[in-house]
Formats: sequence, structure tokens, C-alpha cells
Amino acid sequence: MTLRIAWFATARGTSSRGLLNSALNAIAEHRLDAEIVCVVCNRERGQSANTDAFLDDVERAGIPLIARSSGAWRKSVDGEVSDPSRELASWRRDFDAFLYERMADYQPDIAVLAGYMLIVTDVICDNLACLNLHPALPDGPIGTWQQVVHQLIAERARRSGLVMQRVTTDLDRGPAVTWAQYPIQGPEFAPLWEQHGADAGHETPLFHAIREAGARREPTFVIRSLQAIAEGQARIPASDSTTAGWEISDLVEADMRSRH
Repeated sequence: MTLRIAWFATARGTSSRGLLNSALNAIAEHRLDAEIVCVVCNRERGQSANTDAFLDDVERAGIPLIARSSGAWRKSVDGEVSDPSRELASWRRDFDAFLYERMADYQPDIAVLAGYMLIVTDVICDNLACLNLHPALPDGPIGTWQQVVHQLIAERARRSGLVMQRVTTDLDRGPAVTWAQYPIQGPEFAPLWEQHGADAGHETPLFHAIREAGARREPTFVIRSLQAIAEGQARIPASDSTTAGWEISDLVEADMRSRH
């Protein structure tokens, strides 16, 4: 079936823009049977050059845009900054209700969170299957990609991965839909581990190499995951499911090799 996708991104960095354009290219080239029916961004123009460039791409593609600054919303209601380790501030549910009301007009089948830096509340994820791209294995580190990489180095991990998981109120621990793994040790990484493996707290060349290994796989992983859902090969589990998800490492690596 043709998936109707609400695409969420904060677009604070550059990867959000790359992921969106990779999906749009795959749709245009009939590699992905989907339609991005709207884009949701919790930033507005003028907050950063990266966000502005992302919003330019959305407008050029003619996709309906729902852009509202969560920071400005918080200040307007004199709200607290949310702490992921505690119950979210009350304004967060109000903000999500605002987004959901506008997004629902476009009748999406799913939401895809690709670089969306807010925790989605139950107002959205209990009413729509939300899928989050998380840069780790299903049982790997949680948090931002920076936190993930720091922890991988601290643990001297041999592998990392990517997971497309259903969003729940349990941060970064929703059931997996698809996942892939790749090595972060071996000949390519050995000199970096030798020089920087004892430094897990700084953004060393090893830190950047691990991040790059995941980032360059993300567009392929997202497209393969969404197409698997569209074709019925991968199913979106219930929020309380314990499914292991479908591993697509071989598909991702084959696509990576074909690009070189």
C-alpha cells in the first residue's frame, strides 16, 4: 500500500535534511511506495540556518508544513524546561495536541521521527503509530546520538546499529520494527581505538568515525524500513509488544556497496 507519512524533524543539524531528501528521491524513483503528506517541525524560520534550509526543501517539494517553535511555546506559557528523567512538563501535552490537531487533517497512516528532538507524548503516540529512527541496536544505548556514541566508546563496543522502533512513553525502548547492525571495530577503526579508546568523554576522531559509520547508513536504512512496511514484510507492533523486529543488515550493506 502507499504509506501516508507525517514526517517529523527538528532539523537542528544537517542529517534531517539529508534523510528527508533521500526519502523524497526514493519516492520519485519508485523505490518507496509512500507519500509524505505533511512535515512537522518544532522550530520556525530564523532559529538556525540548518532549520531554514530544511524548511526551504519542504516548501520547494510542495509538502504541507506544520512548523511551530516548541521553545517559543514554552516561553509563552511560562513553562518549565522538560527533563527526560522526570514526568514531562504539562505544556508538552498541550503542544502535542496543537500539532496533532493540524496533522490529523492530512490523514497520515504513520508518523516518522527522523531527527525530531522532542519526546512525543501520549497525545500523539497513542493516536497514531509513530516510528522513531534511533542510532543504536534495539538493546543498545538510549539518548541522543552523541550520548550513544560516548557510551559505545566507554563500553568498547564491537558493533552498533540502527533501529526503527514504535514510539512509546518508554524513551527509546519501544518495540523494534526493523533494525540493522554494523561493525565499529576492525581494520578501519583499529588505529582510532588505539589512540582514543580511553577517552569516552570527548568528541575525538574515534567519536566522529563511529558517528559517520551510522550516519551514512541512515538514509538507506530508513527507506528500506519504510518500503518493508509498505510491502507488508515488516509489521508495526503493538506498543506493548516484545517482538525482536526484522533485521535488514544485509539489505542495508548491499545497498551501501552498490553506491560505491
